[in-house]
Amino acid sequence: MAIHENKKYTLTVYNTVTHRNEEIEVTREVYHAYRRTGWGIENNDASFFAHEIQMSGLIGGEDGAYENFKEFIDTENIPDKTVVAAMELDALQIALSALTGADKALVQALFYDGLTEQEYAAQVGISQQMINRKKQRILKLLKKLLSEGL
Repeated sequence: MAIHENKKYTLTVYNTVTHRNEEIEVTREVYHAYRRTGWGIENNDASFFAHEIQMSGLIGGEDGAYENFKEFIDTENIPDKTVVAAMELDALQIALSALTGADKALVQALFYDGLTEQEYAAQVGISQQMINRKKQRILKLLKKLLSEGL
């Protein structure tokens, strides 16, 4: 045991914050358990689904193979999509600000407060058909404003 006393055990893992592979020091037990799994890029899916990879919880993989850990990759909450969604929301808020007070009230009631056309029609004292026509006109206007980029 004295031979391995000063030996360092390292694994290459992918750091999801820095988006770089990094060498990390692990215990001898973790290192050997990781190596015993027989994990390899070419058989990742087959061995994972056969429950052979208990160590797949480790971040990253060898030789920059993070993409092979498909079960840990979040494809929805990536920075690009988050930025685009924020920009679209900003554009919508700007377009909504161009509406008249009555049109804003209709949008608020139907799309934010969750009222039905019938409920809102009863509140304002006009027919549901008239509310529907107004809603269609407003949506067409918003679509035009958004497509023109204001």
